[in-house]
Amino acid sequence: MADAIKWRTRLLPKPLPFIARLAALAGCFPILGFFGGIHWKMDLFNHFQVQYAVFIALAVIVLLAVKSFRLAAFAAVFLVVPAVRLAPCFFGTAGKPIGTPLRVATFNVLTSNMRYDDAVKWVQNTDPDVVFLPEVDAVWAEALRPLLASHPHSIDHLVEGNFGFALYSKLPIVSREIIPCGQMELPLLKVRLSGPKEEFIFYGAHPVPPTTEFWSNERNAFLHTLADQVSKETLPVIATGDFNATRWSHGMKPLWNAGLLDSANGHGAGSTWMRGSLLFAVPIDHVLFRAPGAVCTKRWIGPDLGSDHRAVVAEIAW
Repeated sequence: MADAIKWRTRLLPKPLPFIARLAALAGCFPILGFFGGIHWKMDLFNHFQVQYAVFIALAVIVLLAVKSFRLAAFAAVFLVVPAVRLAPCFFGTAGKPIGTPLRVATFNVLTSNMRYDDAVKWVQNTDPDVVFLPEVDAVWAEALRPLLASHPHSIDHLVEGNFGFALYSKLPIVSREIIPCGQMELPLLKVRLSGPKEEFIFYGAHPVPPTTEFWSNERNAFLHTLADQVSKETLPVIATGDFNATRWSHGMKPLWNAGLLDSANGHGAGSTWMRGSLLFAVPIDHVLFRAPGAVCTKRWIGPDLGSDHRAVVAEIAW
């Protein structure tokens, strides 16, 4: 009997050190993400900063609750990286109103989603000045027609697969352009809109998800093209859409280098894709902006409308 107990203690880990080791393991994943520029699979570790932070924080709380202070301190060390990367979402400058804010929304409708009326009613109730809708096909385009009553300026760009889109705007469209990106030549929408204060440039983006090395490179090429376009602009810029990348992704770096700001700063890191999943929910839908003195005065995540994505709404003022 004594030998059996001895073997069990050798094979089964002690619970408190085991919890600390799990926290350390979770803390290694965000560190691996820093090597996302070297290999595309490493970049995938960047997307789950919320999950890392929550898991490690729970481990620290459990260890503190049982007064295992040394192990709690050890686990807390691994909380630093995800906490620092999340901090701007909760402690960043949300900004004070300057002039009249523009309300901008983006919602990936999901081509196979059939809740057309719910999506239309949500847009009508939310009442954005401009809304960009990725994954619109011919059926969705027809279902969205009632929006013309409130948003008379519109663009439909329908292509094969899930990379069509629609834009509806209360603001007049001065010019429009479709910019092909990457080898796949996926469409990037560039629109010049007449705002209440001045004209501004609006981009609508939907690159491929980074599920293979080729697609990861295509997504990065798409976002790099967007960043190049933004860098050349002299007018204020708003860029929206399903970027298939979180703010921490290596692929987003060119956008930050181009001076774009994230509307999530100071408003939380609310997930927009797979929101119902504790493990896989990530914020990959964005409203970004750049203008002298520009701030995001308000931002929120939309309700479940049948898509695997949730809408993002932000009010931008400059």
